[in-house]
Amino acid sequence: MRPVFFLPAYVLACSAVFTPLAHAHEGKSTHHHAAAAKPAPAPAPVAPAPAGARVGSVYDLSVLPVFTGKVAQFLPSTHGGINGFILEDGTQVLVSAEQGHAFAGLVKPGDTVEIRGLKGQTLPILRAFLVTSPRGRSVEDSVISMPNHSTEMLAGPDLVLHGPVSMPLYNMSGKLTGAVLQDHSVMYLTPAEATRFADLLKPGQTVYAVGSGSNGGLGVAVDVREIGPSLEALTPVAVNQPPPPGPAAGSAAYDIIPGADTHE
Repeated sequence: MRPVFFLPAYVLACSAVFTPLAHAHEGKSTHHHAAAAKPAPAPAPVAPAPAGARVGSVYDLSVLPVFTGKVAQFLPSTHGGINGFILEDGTQVLVSAEQGHAFAGLVKPGDTVEIRGLKGQTLPILRAFLVTSPRGRSVEDSVISMPNHSTEMLAGPDLVLHGPVSMPLYNMSGKLTGAVLQDHSVMYLTPAEATRFADLLKPGQTVYAVGSGSNGGLGVAVDVREIGPSLEALTPVAVNQPPPPGPAAGSAAYDIIPGADTHE
């Protein structure tokens, strides 16, 4: 019969054998958790936008043709901004009235600019949607333009313009809307009145015009109220007649949309 005092020694010996194994397993488990806790790899960098696609732009302007030319003068508006500019080849580059000040700060006469836009089929006009200056700055214009003639835009004292016509002036719809004189001043008429006096707006014709407008650093522009071949032969013209007033507020017809009760 073996003595009982051998049992504690046996237990101690077994503990000595299994303790390193437990620590080794614990080390593996800790290493596994540490590996799982590693941060996820950083996402791959986003590729730069293709040329012509501008950050914040709604439209892809890269599909538009590119034109270049040297700025000869601004096309000043009658409310102090610009409606565009004229290139040395006579092309009228048109921008929206809302963005006119941005373009006036981008380019200056004598600059060679790059323009993405749509050119007139037969008229010397170019609707600009993106203009880049020789200094690398660009301005985008995707705004639907307000008309040149608006009662809200009439401001300033009466001005008198006179001299030979350099070129007839067109709007974004391709309609005759005035003239640029050889002294770089600009006169605006409604398309109907411009058509009526088209003979006076031909290059080389001497014309006199009176109206309100602006005379500042961006140029001289007038909304014509009277026009003629001389001061003694001026004819009054309509200056964008406002639409006729609708039914009075509160009347039975006030909430009726014209044509809404007609069915085909």
